[in-house]
Formats: sequence, C-alpha cells, structure tokens
Amino acid sequence: MIRKIIAFTLLFCAVNTRLSAQESPVSDLVFDKLVHDFGDFLISDGKKSCTFTYTNKGIKPIVIQTIIASCGCTEPKWDKAPIMPGKSGTVTVTYLNDQGPYPFEKTMAVYSSATDRPITLRIRGVVHEKAKSVSELFPIAYGSFRLRTTQYQLGQIAQGEAKTDMAEVINNGKSTIDIGFTNISKGLIINVTPQRLKPGEKGHIHFTVDTRLHTDWGTVTYTAQPTINGKAEGTAPIVITADIRDNFKELTREQLSNAPILLAEQTSARFEDVKRGNKIEKKFTISNKGKSPIILHKAIPSNDYTTVNWPKEIAPGESGVITITVNSDKLNGEVVTGATIITNVPSRPVFALMVTGTVVP
Repeated sequence: MIRKIIAFTLLFCAVNTRLSAQESPVSDLVFDKLVHDFGDFLISDGKKSCTFTYTNKGIKPIVIQTIIASCGCTEPKWDKAPIMPGKSGTVTVTYLNDQGPYPFEKTMAVYSSATDRPITLRIRGVVHEKAKSVSELFPIAYGSFRLRTTQYQLGQIAQGEAKTDMAEVINNGKSTIDIGFTNISKGLIINVTPQRLKPGEKGHIHFTVDTRLHTDWGTVTYTAQPTINGKAEGTAPIVITADIRDNFKELTREQLSNAPILLAEQTSARFEDVKRGNKIEKKFTISNKGKSPIILHKAIPSNDYTTVNWPKEIAPGESGVITITVNSDKLNGEVVTGATIITNVPSRPVFALMVTGTVVP
C-alpha cells in the first residue's frame, strides 16, 4: 500500500513540476525562432554555433540588457547597441561541445527593455563518441520516413496562448517523398519542413498546440497520423502532450488580491474492506475563501474504474462537494485511486484528491 501511495503522490508531483515550466512572453522583440536543433554530431566535431535573428516590431528602441545561459558550456553573443524600430540584430550561440557524448538541451534567458519577463531561447542536439547508422539515430520508421520518437512533450501552455516545438526527421529511402498528416487532433497544427524530402535529406517536424483553436484543460494528448505521398503510413500516431491551465501571468496585484482562494477540508479518504462489486463513494468538500468564484475547469480520474462528479463553480463564501466513485467490479486487494482537479485559482491551479482502501472477494 505504501508503495502505491508513494507512486500516486509522485505522479501528481510530476504533473505539477511540468506545469511549472514557462513560455516566452509576448513582446515587441520578435525572434525568427526560439529553438535551434543541431541534430547529431561527434565530440570530435568541436564547437557548434547557431544564430537567432530578432526584429524590433515596436515603435521604441529596444536594448538587450543581458543573456544568461543555463550552462557554462553555452556562450551567447549579441548586439549591445539599441535596436531601432523595424531593425534587426542577431544572437549567436556557441555550444562548446566539451561535456561528453549525450543528448543536451540548453536555454538562454534574454532580458531586454521590451518586456518584464525574459524570452527563452533553446539549443539542443545529440553528441556521439562515434558515428551511428540512420536506423540507430532514427529508430521509428513510417516507410522511408524516419524519426527518433513518436512521443513529444510541450510542457505548460497558458490558456489563450500557443506553443511550438520541432524535431529532426529524415528520408531514408531511395525516392523523394511528400510528408503530410491526417486525423489531426483539434488544437494541433503539425507539418514537416521541407514537406518534400529528397533521398537522404533531413527536415523537421514542427508542431504547435494552439489553445485558441480548441479549449481543454490539464494534461491533454494530441495525435496525428503521418502520410507518405498522400497515403496514411504506419499504425501508431505521433503523440504530443501538453499541460494546459489558466493564464495567470498577466494578472495585476489587484486582480490577485481579488482572486478565489481554495480550501479543501481533506484531500485523501480511505475505505475499509469493501466487498467486490459494491460501489465505493467518497466526498470531498471544497470551500471558496476568496473574493471571486472558483471555476473547476476539469476533473481527471486516475484510471478507467474511477469517475468524478464536481461542481463547475463555487461562489465566494460558499462550498461545493467533489464526489469520487470507484467501480470495484474487477478490483481485488489494495486500491489507490483519485483525481486531478484543474481550477482557476492562482494559488492552487492543480490539486489532487486520493482514495485508498481494500477490496475483498
């Protein structure tokens, strides 16, 4: 039982950790890209450099005050002079390639006069000690179209915003192929550039989750099926996961002081020796101690034998009840289950409820 509870707790800690990631803010300082993928290279190749180009889209001069790299193995250089409206400049990032053979991802926080929050640039790649074959580097195959994995994570996205990432791919065949996608989930934009890959040519999958196109909450899974020359290829779709919650980044101090405050009388409940087939039901009382309504956007049960019933809104000074019901028909022994609740509460946007107990024959 203790192991199951620890695993359950770690699961929700992992969810909250992923939700703590940040996106780059809206700014008059606009970069041509936020990620550069070096792909595969060798330790013996030495240093690797790339360039990010930025443009001042505003009406006032912008100064890049400093750029802080996440690691001493990454060196950014940039133009120190003010960028006038309509003008462009560059940030050159050099990866020293002195860390040994491993996959890496490094970040640069760009602080400027354009925004109160930094813009985050990323570089990534995979360093090898010796050369590897295409099938080793890109083990997933859709015909001659190959990629490293079918599973991608975008991290946190604030509701009302979009987030983009990319991944390297290759045509390992002997003829040119056109890459497309079908059965694309709502809210997902996905393509390969270049769309037409020549034999041996590398490209990139670009995928964007845009919450303005489809509203959902919590950990959301998006899928798309690759097509080669117009025909669906393979059986496993490409899967992109994102964690979506309210946009609290632009709230003023006054809005925060008037925000809802969530108080749960308890977040765990236990049942004792329930006979298999009997319904298990636990209720959790949630109170609003704030000055505006609590909106419970979504309740996500932890498995298919658990259901959740919840109030969609709790007024200031009022309480509501979240009911977790467990179907014990196919259960036996120790049970650990529960639900993740997604809210509009800045101080508690995500919280977990847990139900534990024993089912007997």
